[in-house]
Amino acid sequence: MVDRDVLSTRLNALEGYLADLRPFARRSRDEFVRESGLHHLAERLLHLACECVIDIAHHIIADEGYRQPSTYRDAIAVLAEEGVVDDALADRVAAWVGFRNVLAHAYLDIDHGRSYDSIESDLGDSADFARAAARLLPDA
Repeated sequence: MVDRDVLSTRLNALEGYLADLRPFARRSRDEFVRESGLHHLAERLLHLACECVIDIAHHIIADEGYRQPSTYRDAIAVLAEEGVVDDALADRVAAWVGFRNVLAHAYLDIDHGRSYDSIESDLGDSADFARAAARLLPDA
């Protein structure tokens, strides 16, 4: 059984990062790409949101005794195998989690337009992932 406090803390952090990211989508793509203050902050928030998703996945896997994943993307696949998330959502979230590597390691070459696109299109998937993970919370 998942640890309520640990999972709740991570879900709350993810929810906060997603809420902080949503206003960036109200800017134009051109402005977002042009203004370093916008895309730098947003990309850090995207990175933190990705880390939360990965951390949530690994926490669930460890607490539930699921097979150990070989990669971050595989952690999402494990959750699909176990029925925590459906396959379609797992595919979308895994692709988004793959963007984490760009944010963390290829930070000098980030396509800021891709970051903007992620804010516009991927935040809903992360919220869906959080809702699926929240169903595992034990009753208080």
